[in-house]
Amino acid sequence: MKTAVWTAHRRKLKTRFLRVGITRCELRYPGCWHDNALGFAHAKKRRNLRPDEEEVVILACTTCHQTIEHMPEAEMGRIVIQTIANRRRQP
Repeated sequence: MKTAVWTAHRRKLKTRFLRVGITRCELRYPGCWHDNALGFAHAKKRRNLRPDEEEVVILACTTCHQTIEHMPEAEMGRIVIQTIANRRRQP
């Protein structure tokens, strides 16, 4: 059930991100793959997400996603929320 729900969310997110021009890794840490192996990184570990948090995501390459995934959940969440906030400040 969770997989089917996430698949539906992911489909919508891909369209929304493409429409607003987010097509590269938003984190760009050292070793970033830029526009390869992209996926959505959540503000919380997937097992701790509430249904209303499924779409609180950033686009990240596998390398950058793994970097934040190994952090404590609070730090990972701070990075994701800050990255989303920074989008709104860009011209």
